[in-house]
Amino acid sequence: MEQLLTPKTLAAALGLAEQTIYNRHSTGGNLPPAIKVGRLLRFRPTDVEAWLERQQHPLPSSTVSCVQSETNAPRRRRGRPTKAEEIAARRPH
Repeated sequence: MEQLLTPKTLAAALGLAEQTIYNRHSTGGNLPPAIKVGRLLRFRPTDVEAWLERQQHPLPSSTVSCVQSETNAPRRRRGRPTKAEEIAARRPH
C-alpha cells in the first residue's frame, strides 16, 4: 500500500504554499485528484506523478477548446443563494 501525501508534503514538492493547495482544492483549481480520509485531504503519489506528466505535455488544441468551453460556464457562489437567485430559480423557464 502506497503512502498518501499530505497537503503540506505536496506543497513542499511543488514549491507552493500549503494554503494554495487547500484553496485550489476548494475552488476546483489545477491539482492532482485528491482523496478525503475523513475530513483530511490526501494525494496518491501515482496520481501526482501522472498529473505532473500532463502538466508537461499540454492537451491537443481540439481537446483544449472543449475543456475551455466547460470552464467558461458561470461558477456557483459558495454559501447561501441571494434573494434574487432564489426568486430566479423559482420562475418557470
